[in-house]
Amino acid sequence: MAKLETRLKSLAARLGADLVGITTRDTMADGPPSADPRYLLPSARSVIAFARALDRDAVADFIRKKRWQPHCDNRKTVVRDLYTIGDGLAEQLRSEGHDAVNVDINNNYRPEERAADVTEMTAFHPEFAHRYAALAGGIGRLGWSGNLLTREFGALVELGSVLTSAELMPDSPIPDEAHPCDRCKMCTLVCPVEMIHPRDETRVTVAGITETIARKQPNTCCWIGCSGYEGLDRSGAWSNWSPYRLGRPLPKEKHELDALCIRLQKADPQMQADISGFADYRQAVFDPGWFYYTVCGFCRCVCMPRREDRLANRKAIVNSGTVALRRDGAHTVADATAMEVPTPFNLNVVVPRNEFSREKSGIRPWPDQFPLDREVIAYLDRQAHASEG
Repeated sequence: MAKLETRLKSLAARLGADLVGITTRDTMADGPPSADPRYLLPSARSVIAFARALDRDAVADFIRKKRWQPHCDNRKTVVRDLYTIGDGLAEQLRSEGHDAVNVDINNNYRPEERAADVTEMTAFHPEFAHRYAALAGGIGRLGWSGNLLTREFGALVELGSVLTSAELMPDSPIPDEAHPCDRCKMCTLVCPVEMIHPRDETRVTVAGITETIARKQPNTCCWIGCSGYEGLDRSGAWSNWSPYRLGRPLPKEKHELDALCIRLQKADPQMQADISGFADYRQAVFDPGWFYYTVCGFCRCVCMPRREDRLANRKAIVNSGTVALRRDGAHTVADATAMEVPTPFNLNVVVPRNEFSREKSGIRPWPDQFPLDREVIAYLDRQAHASEG
């Protein structure tokens, strides 16, 4: 019979994994706390890391603001695939007498002192960091952005991990001379909230590899941008796919930024929804009616393997324009007549002029409305009827 490592890798590939690597608890013992698999599985000795590539054409349309939904739908499909791969690996390991845990793909944060729930979190430390296992298992290395970069797909991957008590032979990390990040730093130029510093650096060590990556703003800064609470670049010339605006610059001090993020989350209808990616990520992605709301991630989307593609992607993003919210719930490229109006959710929203008028009140809703979009549209409808009635 083939070695267990070989059988596990073959199984992962059959289930759809594009890349697979194995590492061990001891190999990652020099890493940050989120590199320790014993937090989720005390008996853990090894980790199987795996990756699924995102649809490159959908990403290209997403960053050029040609089409929004295909990339969102593709992310949902890929994440479901990762759960399926992890389930298959965990079942195989258990059938052979080993403990195994399929780690949640995202939103698996460790509790924070004085944070009652995710709306009050500010650190967002994962229970187990997939990117560290993928680094240690030879799938990729950390780029300047801190995202995992692969030689085959750049940063256009989603990651999964299975923890197990089985003693497996580890793979070797990618050596420095084959590092896929060439420090082009396009990632620093496409984040509307300027999360990634272009010059200041920090270091992280995992599996004997010390990565030099960008110093970042507090994690709540990224949360504000990728959740879509602020989508506009400082230049005002382009945005991510969010139509929402804070109407003021982001605070510079961490405590102010954290407080702002908490206020925004407390007011966000998504955070009170019965089904959401924060309440139960797995349940949400397997719910056919749940829309995988993705408005940013440009630091990852820009990062393809070839430098010329990264340069082209950065140019496409900064020339893509800004976004407005339509009455049917879709997001669309804003034209020169779009206007910014206040909402009760501590945010302004950009809408096409005259979109919310009595004449358009019977418009059919787009099927994948996001909770915040839905509530904002309902509010603007009420305001329009009150002013015209």
